[in-house]
Order: sequence, then structure tokens, then C-alpha cells
Amino acid sequence: MANTKDPGRYAYIDSLRAIAAMLVLWVHVSELYGNIGPAAIASQWVHALTVPINAGRLGVVTFFAISGFVIPFSIKLGHRQPLREFAVTRFFRLYPAYWLALTAFAIFVGISGVFSHNWWAFYGLVDFLHLPLHDVCANDNELLCGLPQSWTLGVDMTFYILLPIYAWAAASLARGREPKVWARRELIALALIGLGSLFLGGPPFDLREHDWYRFSVLGHLYWFSLGLGLAIVSVLDWRMGLPRLVRAVADRPLVCWGAAAAIYVFTVFSFYPAPFIIGPFLVEDEYNWLVLLQGIAAVLLFVPGTFGNPNRGLPNRILGHPWLMFVGLISYGLLLWNVTIAVLLGEGGAEEGYWTVLIAGSLATIPLALASYYLVERPLMKFKYRPLGLFRRRGAAGDGEAR
Repeated sequence: MANTKDPGRYAYIDSLRAIAAMLVLWVHVSELYGNIGPAAIASQWVHALTVPINAGRLGVVTFFAISGFVIPFSIKLGHRQPLREFAVTRFFRLYPAYWLALTAFAIFVGISGVFSHNWWAFYGLVDFLHLPLHDVCANDNELLCGLPQSWTLGVDMTFYILLPIYAWAAASLARGREPKVWARRELIALALIGLGSLFLGGPPFDLREHDWYRFSVLGHLYWFSLGLGLAIVSVLDWRMGLPRLVRAVADRPLVCWGAAAAIYVFTVFSFYPAPFIIGPFLVEDEYNWLVLLQGIAAVLLFVPGTFGNPNRGLPNRILGHPWLMFVGLISYGLLLWNVTIAVLLGEGGAEEGYWTVLIAGSLATIPLALASYYLVERPLMKFKYRPLGLFRRRGAAGDGEAR
């Protein structure tokens, strides 16, 4: 099995984060590079594939599914935190590294909005929930208004707010019932919630046109529900073994990834090239089908490393590579720092070509991501993995010894 001795953590989650991060960075470069030149045939081919399907969408789906998986799985195995401690750990995971990147770019690059009278919206990750807050930014380059990719962080933030309510409802549903019974009921509820969110986001309702919907967890409940559903299956795995169907799929990792690749190629040639949930869709149900298929592809990427034998199959050998796991560890920093650097090198900046933006942007981003991880994220992980009360007791003991 792919789980480790610690049931709150799976072996290849960081590798999945790395794949998601690379997909997102790949599409950001494809969208933001300047003039590639007529001789750059390979660059044009990469651009032709990544922009229409928007490979970053699959990366974002995977990130949201991971968020939906990790914390609920830990909660369901009894690793509960008081609400206050949960809020503090999520705060330290999300905000400090973001504040570092936001402030550094505002000081040294001059991105707009950050030091305006709407500073609170940018630092609070609520600026995308009400886009008129961006009226403090320059009209000629909206890509240098705060951190454009921070809309995903705002979605995560609203998910953390919603999660305690979900945990309470799920606990009420499970109380006094056998695991198979409550798992079946919760999976049905998640399917209804996820598909309902998907349905409301597309035609004829098109709630994705409203900032509060498309830039919050409400507009992405389908993707989060995938992770929440995988968390339920994981708990069943720990308590009584995987359902036969899931085991049959997990034991065929190459088939899983092959099917995910097939979905990717199918969507390349079948759907309008729209970025995420903000582009126009010419066919009434096109948005719903595209998002649905991307979710299925993300699950197929997820299943081998989550439920399969870590020593079996090419996908698990790839996921088990130390380099990929390390990229996953610094993936948050990569996402925080890369977009603005790509903008400065490409569109709206130096107008460099595809490979320059990709290679030079990556070389500039990696040291910043490493600094973010080792100087900010890693030191604060003690709040993520240990109860705050323990630190308070240790702190009090240390004060006593000092006195």
C-alpha cells in the first residue's frame, strides 16, 4: 500500500503537488511569454497544446483535490484539533509565505495595489472575491496587480473556513453507524454537492460570472469533493481495506495514467481554449463537460500514488523519485514567485521568448522558493504538526527555567 506508518500522511502527496505545480508553471509560461520567433517550432507546438487545454487547470484541480484529501483524512482518523488551533495552523500554512512574496514584489518590482488603501484586501486574500477592489491597479498591466495566481489561495482560504462545518456535518452523519454505511451516505452527499456546484457554475445559471462564486470554494466544490471522497475511501482502506473496484484500479497504475493522458488529449482537440472558469464557452454544456473531465483525470493521477503499491508500476516509480518529492516540498514557493517573474520576462515586460521565460524564469524562481521554504514555511510547520497547547506548556516551562 502507498500509505506510510503515519496514517495522516501518504508517501506520494508531495510528488503529486510537484506534478500539479509543474503543470501550472508550464501553462503560465505558455500564456505569458513574449515573441517566440518564426524558427521556434517546438515552442509553437508546446504553446498550441498547453494554452487550448490549459494544462494548469489540471494542476489546480489536483491541488484542490489534495486540499480536500489531506486534512479531512487526518480528522476522520481521530487527529482532531480544537477549532482555534486548526485556524492557527491553517493561517501559518497559507499567509506568511504569501505575505513575503507579495511584499517583496511590491517593494522591489513595484506591483500595484499592495500599498494602496485597499491593502487589506490583498493581504487578506479577499481581493478576488470583489474584483472592483483592483481599481487601484494600473489599467495597462493587470498582471502586475498583486499576485494574479493568488485567486487559488483565496479559494483555499474559504475552503478552510468551510471545512469545520463540513467536519461537524460528516461526524453527525457517521455517529453510531458502521463505516460502510456512513461512507456510502457521505459519498452520495459529496457527489450531490460537487455536481450541484458544477451545474450552478455553468449554463444556464452561470454563477461563475460572479466573483464571490468563481473565486471561492463555492465555485470549486466539485474539485474539492473529489479529494474529500478520496479521504473517505482512504479511511475505509485503513479500517477494513479498499473497495474491490478501487483496488482493481489502483493495481493498474499505468492504465490510470494512460487514461488521464487520453482525457488530456481529448480535451485538447474538443473544447474551446478558455482559461479556467472565466473564458467564454460557445457551447452551452461545454464548461460543465470540460471541468467534469478534468476532475476525472485528476483522480486518475491521484489513485496510483494514494492507494496502489508504491513499488509497482512506472507511475509509482516516478512518484517515488526523491527529486520529484523535493519539488513538491517547495511547490508553494514556486507558485508564489514564478508568475510575476514570468510577466516581467514575457508579456508586459522584456518580451522574451518562450524558452527564455521558461528557463530563466525557473532559474530565478527556484532560489526564492527554496528561501521561502527554509526560512518561512519549514520553521512554521511546527504549528502544523504539533498542538499549540504543547508549545504553550513548553514555553511556560522554559520561562520558569529562565527565571
